Amino acid sequence: MPIAVRLATEEDRPAILDLLRSAHEAAVPEEERGERGFVQGEWDEAALEAFAGGPGIFLAEDKGKIAGVVLTSEGDGPMPPPAQRTVQLTSKLEGPVLYYGPVVVAPKYRGRGVVRLLLSGMALMLGDRYPSAALFIENTNQRSLKVHRALGMTKHARFTLEDRTYTIFTFTPKSYLPKPAR
Repeated sequence: MPIAVRLATEEDRPAILDLLRSAHEAAVPEEERGERGFVQGEWDEAALEAFAGGPGIFLAEDKGKIAGVVLTSEGDGPMPPPAQRTVQLTSKLEGPVLYYGPVVVAPKYRGRGVVRLLLSGMALMLGDRYPSAALFIENTNQRSLKVHRALGMTKHARFTLEDRTYTIFTFTPKSYLPKPAR
């Protein structure tokens, strides 16, 4: 059975938290962050609950194992400063805007098209409701920048907060064509 995308359930939360925490910038050696990728923020049950109340948390699943996850929101509620700035800088996009991220892929599935599959599944399920989608990436996260460029995302803006530079990428979910993971 190929890797499939579905909405996460409450029962998935422990595995999602494990995956997010394994990719947290504190868990990835600084010299490896650019190549391996990383996520920021504090990830606990309350954080997942906040995302679960929005458009959804999407999983890529392979034989019962989580291959990857993407969290989504509508850009409302409490947000860290980079997310707040992203919402401000994308306010002129056709809305409502679907904000996504972080996107995390389990190590054994990297390089197999899981991000494309996750975003395709997300777009198929939400594209009719959200004409635009956006995320921010810290520029030291070279892996994520490379993936989003390769996926054809549009560079929308760049900003700096607290000596960290970020790039915002956008795309049109309804036009995002699914491709299978390898």
